[in-house]
Amino acid sequence: MVRINSFNVRRVLLDQGSSADIIYDDAFDKLGLTDQDLTSYTGTLVGFSGEQVWVRGYLDMDTIFGIDDNAKVLRVRYLILQVVASYNIIIGRITLNLLCAVISTAHLAVKYPLNNDKVRKIPVDQRRARECYNNCLSLYGKKGAVAGHRCHEIEVLDGDQE
Repeated sequence: MVRINSFNVRRVLLDQGSSADIIYDDAFDKLGLTDQDLTSYTGTLVGFSGEQVWVRGYLDMDTIFGIDDNAKVLRVRYLILQVVASYNIIIGRITLNLLCAVISTAHLAVKYPLNNDKVRKIPVDQRRARECYNNCLSLYGKKGAVAGHRCHEIEVLDGDQE
C-alpha cells in the first residue's frame, strides 16, 4: 500500500523490470483526478511482449511509502493508462532506485532506508498477491489460473480507512 492524493492505494506492483510508473485508468478516476490534472503525452508504451498501449497523459504526484515515522515521500511521474489490470498502480525501477528499495520476491517483502538511519520493512499480503497473479494468468488463458475471484475490481481506500 502507498498513499497518493490523500488516498491509501492497495494492489501496488513493485516491478523492477518496468521503466515507467503507472496508474491505471480506474484508479486514476477513483483518486479524484481529471483530465485537467494531466499533462499531454504523445506516444505509446510498449509492453514486454511488444504490445502497444495508448497513454492518456502523465502527472507528477507525491507518493508516500510507509506510515508515520516510517514514511518516505517521493515525487513520482505516473503515466496514466486506459487498460484493465489486476493492479491499481505499478512502481517501476526508477522510483524503486530513488527509494533505495531492496525487494525479496522469495519473502514477498521490500525494505528501504529512512532518513533517520532506520530501515523500513513492508510485508506483502500473500493471499492478495496470489489472487492478482492468478488473475493475470487468466487474462491470458494460462493453465492453472483461478477463475471467479474479484481481484480485478479497483480498491482505492480513502484516507480515514487503514
